[in-house]
Amino acid sequence: MFAAGALVSGCSTHNDVGTPTNAVIVPAENALILPPPGGPAVLNVVERRKTNAIEQDIYLFTSASTPGQNVLRVQFFGPMEARFDQQKTSGYVAVRSSEMMRQARRALPGVALAQSSDFLQNNYGPFGYAYGRGRGDDACIFAWQQIRGAENHRSRLNGYGTIQIRFRYCAVGASENELLAPVYGYTITGTFGDPAWNPYGAPPPLEAGIGRVGNPIYRKEPAPADIRPATVMTAPAPVRRTVRVEQPVRQQPAAVPATANSVPLPEPGGVAKTGATVIVPPPACDAPAGGNCP
Repeated sequence: MFAAGALVSGCSTHNDVGTPTNAVIVPAENALILPPPGGPAVLNVVERRKTNAIEQDIYLFTSASTPGQNVLRVQFFGPMEARFDQQKTSGYVAVRSSEMMRQARRALPGVALAQSSDFLQNNYGPFGYAYGRGRGDDACIFAWQQIRGAENHRSRLNGYGTIQIRFRYCAVGASENELLAPVYGYTITGTFGDPAWNPYGAPPPLEAGIGRVGNPIYRKEPAPADIRPATVMTAPAPVRRTVRVEQPVRQQPAAVPATANSVPLPEPGGVAKTGATVIVPPPACDAPAGGNCP
């Protein structure tokens, strides 16, 4: 009877269908790192919790035609809860030039990338990147950054923890500086609850004169704003040329004197019109020599 009951109980047990992965989609406001207010916009966030770290792929808006998705990938290495002990471990990858370029080519296949030799840093420290031209008028970068305290300031009791960031971004018609703007402007919002977790290191020391007796600090007047009116460039007025057209002089007909042979012209109503006459020429005359025409 016990075996039969166990068999019936086993047959009545139902398991929900699920995916064999620990990746979940979380709301955009739960992103551990956010791009600047000017964008690119966050589409969705995929989170994975490992034994030693939290990973997030923050997918961003893209209008480029280069294959692939704009993404901001972040890893927070720190103390995880005991319930994640059975999960896989997130692998730590040292920031080396060869390894970063290998990741860049994997994120942007087919794009000719060149690593920048400039030393640049944002609010969290130095970062590196590679730049290249994508499909059509696309421009692309792959940037990387590691935030970690100095070796002599890190221990299991204070100042431990690491943040690694990877940024893949393509945009149509963008310049190199425009692609770097999100790297300068992103904000890290995530943290661990352990007060000893601090990958940022100790805060910078104050200036030597602050708080010291005999070192007055005076208020500075703000620089005056430039209120000069802007110079407006206007196009010169077109030159108008006057063309004088000579009117032809009309010849007035010579007045013909009235003679006895002039006959007034009648009006349509039968009344003769004053001043309008027809000159009747005299008849031709072939008078003999010394004679007169009649």
